[in-house]
Amino acid sequence: MSTPTPNNPTADLPPDDLIEIHDPEIDPQAIMADIRRRIQKRRQEVGYDNRTFPAFGAAMVCPESPEDMPYNPDLYHHLRQVNALYSEVETTTILAPSPATRVPILGRFWKLIREQAHGLVLFYVNRSVGHQVKVNRHLVSILNQLTEENQALQRRIMVLEAEAKRPQ
Repeated sequence: MSTPTPNNPTADLPPDDLIEIHDPEIDPQAIMADIRRRIQKRRQEVGYDNRTFPAFGAAMVCPESPEDMPYNPDLYHHLRQVNALYSEVETTTILAPSPATRVPILGRFWKLIREQAHGLVLFYVNRSVGHQVKVNRHLVSILNQLTEENQALQRRIMVLEAEAKRPQ
């Protein structure tokens, strides 16, 4: 439960028990199922586009190493590393000292030119890096989903192999 805010005054209420019904003749689950069925029927009648949209950040959680089957520890090590590091980017101006900057008058001018040139380069580097971080976020999400799918398929294979080994 979270603390209520001006934007979300019901934040402290549990999501499943927003409204409590104490009448034994009323079945809230049946009512909700009927409402959902009616909505689905109406959407089909109207020709509602039945697209599904990706959940924001749904697969960003790194899957844990499975304890119920053998696994490749390198895969999970690298998957944890990529989840931790994909967005860590540092692009700051680091100018090494130059003997030319110690020359009176011209040194200050040279230092100013170097700083401005580095700033211009960093502007474009930051744009490119920002785009790459977005791409990395999607790639890491896909890796997480594929790893979860792989785990589910491995479990299914283990069940099928166990069934195949049983005498008929």
